[in-house]
Order: sequence, then structure tokens, then C-alpha cells
Amino acid sequence: MQLVKKLPTFRIGISRLILLISLCATLLYNLAFFRNSMAVFTLGNGSLPFLLSLGVFLFALTVLVFSVLCYRYLTKPVLICVIFGAAFANYFMNSFNVVIDTNMINNIVRTDGGEIADLLNPRLLLELVLLGVLPVFVILRTKIECSTFGQEIRNRLKLQGLALVLLLVSIAPFTSHYTSFFREHKILRYYANPATFIYSAGKYLDMTLAEIDSTARLLLGLDAHIPVADTDRELIILVVGEAARADRFSLNGYARETNPLLAQENVISFTDVTSCGTATAYSLPCMFSGIKREDFDLETAHASENLLDLLQHAGVSVLWRDNNSDSKGVTEATTFESFKSAATNKQCDEECRDIGMLDCLDDFIAAQPNGDIVVVLHQMGNHGPAYSKRYPADFEKFTPACHSSQLENCSKEAISNAYDNAILYTDYFLSEVIHLLEGYDDRFETAMYYMADHGESLGENGLYLHGLPWLLAPDTQKHVASLLWFGDSYHVDRKAVQAKADHKLSHDNYFHTVLGLMEIETSTYDPTLDLIGHHSEEAPVPLGEVTAD
Repeated sequence: MQLVKKLPTFRIGISRLILLISLCATLLYNLAFFRNSMAVFTLGNGSLPFLLSLGVFLFALTVLVFSVLCYRYLTKPVLICVIFGAAFANYFMNSFNVVIDTNMINNIVRTDGGEIADLLNPRLLLELVLLGVLPVFVILRTKIECSTFGQEIRNRLKLQGLALVLLLVSIAPFTSHYTSFFREHKILRYYANPATFIYSAGKYLDMTLAEIDSTARLLLGLDAHIPVADTDRELIILVVGEAARADRFSLNGYARETNPLLAQENVISFTDVTSCGTATAYSLPCMFSGIKREDFDLETAHASENLLDLLQHAGVSVLWRDNNSDSKGVTEATTFESFKSAATNKQCDEECRDIGMLDCLDDFIAAQPNGDIVVVLHQMGNHGPAYSKRYPADFEKFTPACHSSQLENCSKEAISNAYDNAILYTDYFLSEVIHLLEGYDDRFETAMYYMADHGESLGENGLYLHGLPWLLAPDTQKHVASLLWFGDSYHVDRKAVQAKADHKLSHDNYFHTVLGLMEIETSTYDPTLDLIGHHSEEAPVPLGEVTAD
């Protein structure tokens, strides 16, 4: 403590501090921005002057943002929060080429401790010390010299005027380049740090406050009922997969045998399904909301009931078991059981396994003597970056496999091998779900519906993990695995469903297909989006289309 007190104190005006911090932020926290920009505007074709102007543009933009946020006694708290956030964003953008937009912040906030532990490593800690802790320490040791109110306003207007002049000067000689930058390469803007981080954090805060302000959820499907003619009991297990790409399922033509067990079952794999979002925190509420992707927003979804509530309105017994972080707000009024710890999951080694969610499930089914039953199993699946932790050692079929969460330290082959091994474990898990359901074929109409929430980038074009804005994300993050299995007792035209296996589908189909599986009648049901088509036997069922933006 005495040593800290003896360290020098820096005295500086707010405007100069903003200029200094903005310069440091531009140079130190934007490696991903400049790396991606240089990949598009290469030095070889004379783009160096434009790239330099981008640096000036980014500096001026940062000055402008700070000049609005920093005022007198708010200056230090604002700068400290932004510096820490920018340091975190810098690491993840550099390591995985992800962007920190509103959906990514939402995903981060809803990430549990175990997933955070997978991301912690020496490099992250070192960068946080160098780019987070040290700058914050310097800010804390700085004594800000404040002028009178009037003088501060004049100084601030001068600073903002300087920033606007720099913006114009940087753009004017390169208008054609900037037109391309803003219109054709929108993704580059998302790497601007801390401007994008600040903007996204503000939007997330606004969204969160709107959720808190909402006092009641909008009711959904109060007219839902099971028709009197349906005397059979349904037992349906909905498996929500995690980060599972359709092109990594051998059922869909992948050269590696990643689905040896499912290949022995009579499953229908849908080869061309597009996700609603590129992150669990967005896709999961969307899947269960019944709102089409082009109309979906999280505020509306969290303020409304969803598929699970509708099922319960119809008298269905619903249970959600989760081996992921949580249900992302889907289970507001549904029985929720976490299987993330050894206290509830008997199948734990390096981490708790998805297969543990099947333990004692017979007890829940036995406790429901009447009516239909829906069980949702939310997998840990292929959650990155520590893919090798997603499966037990005896499932490591494809080698060498990456055993690090620092994907930059592994070859693309090793990353791909670890990811495929995790798919192999999902194959085993789904086959065990089927075997459990087969034991109830004499008492229920049984079915399993598997749907992944989003895909995953494994190094293609320098991208890793997931979470890019939907319009900018590659197909690897949006093309998801999905399949259906029906028990022998389930009455359905399998050939008609199989005929849709290669059609363009999306998460928009999910809500209505589940209602079709349960044979529930409600005004919210859209038969054109139901892959089963129980309620439209007179004519072929048209498929839901993925709307192009």
C-alpha cells in the first residue's frame, strides 16, 4: 500500500485524457479490425493510404464516442469500464475472429461458470493484465483537472469538432473505398473496438431494462387442446443440440462415420436446415417462440409465453433437463432440472455428460399416469472451444485431437478431429434416447425430435466458434443438424416425412412440427410449417421457406 502511495500521480485535462486513451485504444485494441481490413484491402493493390486513413477514422470515432460519454466525475468510471471491456473483446476477436455485438454480449452474460473456465488460459490473463489492469491503474493514478462548467462545454465542443474534421479528412480522399467498406464489407465495422462494444453494450442494457419493466408475459395458445379423437398417449423427447453442423453428420453424406449408431436406426435426417440465430441465447428462445426468424426479437420472446407454456395449456406434462448453461429464459413456467453437477448427474468425469440426463427419467414418466408427456433434453453437445472435453476418452476415434481451449495453438485438423469426436458422442447419446423410448412403445406413441441451435466455425476463413451477426455469418454457423425418429407405435406417413428430408427448412418449422407431433389443435398452429402434417391430410404439406434478406 505504501508503495502505491509513493507512485507518481498524473495530472491531465479531460480532453487530453480522451485523446490519449483513444490513441491507445486505436493502436492496441484493434488488431482484429486491421487484420481483417488488410485481408480485404490488401497492401499489394495500393490500399496502404486507405488503411492508414482507416486508422485515423477509427481514432476520430473513438474520440467522438468518449467525448459524449465522459464528463467530469463520470470520466474515470466510464474509461475503466470501457478499457476492461475492450481488453476482453480484443482477446476474443483476435483469438477466434468473433465479433462482440448485442447477441454475443447476451450469450456471454448467460454463460455459466464451467463454460467460462474453458475460456480461461494464460494468454487471456496476460492480455487482461497488460491491456486491462495496467491502463486502469494508470487511470486511477491520474488526477483529472476540471475547468468551469462553461469552459468544459467549450473544450468538449472543440474536441468533437476536431473529431468530426478528422472523420471528414480521412474519408474525403477515399470515398470509393469507404463506400465499399460500409456497403460490401459490413462485417469489418463489427471489429471496431471499443466503438462496437460500447454500442452493443448499450443496446443490451436497453433490452435488459425493457425485460425488467415487463410485468406480465403475453399469453399464448390458451385455446390449445388435444382432440377427443386422439386417444393415444404421446411420449416425445425433444433433444436440443449444441453447435452441431449438418455437414459433420455422416447421415448427411459426411465422409467420416460420425453417426454409426444412428445409421442403424430408422431416423429421418433433414439435410438443409437453417438456424434462427448463431448463438444459443438467441436461437433457443426463437425456436420455442413460434415467431418466424425475420420477425423475431428477444424482447418480444421474453415477454411472451412459448411452446412449453402452450403444451401445458393443452394438458401435456413437460420436463426440461439441461446439461448446458440454462434454458436462456425458455422455462419460465416449466419444471427445470440442471445436470451440470455431480449432485444431480451421476455420469460425470472431466465434466458431466449428456447421457446423465437419461438417469431416472423412467421415474418422471411413471409419475405421469395420464395424458401426454414431453421431455426436453438440452445438450452440452459440441460447445466450444474445448471440444475434447465434450466426450469421454473412449470416444476419441479421430486423432490427433486438439485438447486445448486455445484453438490458435492447434492445427485445423486437430480441431476438426476433436469436433467430430464430440459429434460421435452425440450419436451415442441420441441412440440411447431412442432405446429408452423403444421401451415405451407398447404404452405410448413415441418419437424423438433432434434440432441443433446453431452451427460452428472451425477455422474456415479464419473464423472460429459462432455468434457472428446472422446476415454476416457463414453457412457453417447457420446450417444445423436435425433429425426425427418415430417409434413403431407412432402413426405417421414416414414416406411423406422422408420426402422432405432434403428440402429447405429452418427453425421456423420447429414450433409447428412439435405441435404436429403432439397432435395439438390451436389457432397458433400453422400446418404449412409442420413437417408431420397430421392436420392436413387432404393435400401435400407445403414447407416453411427460409426468407432471404
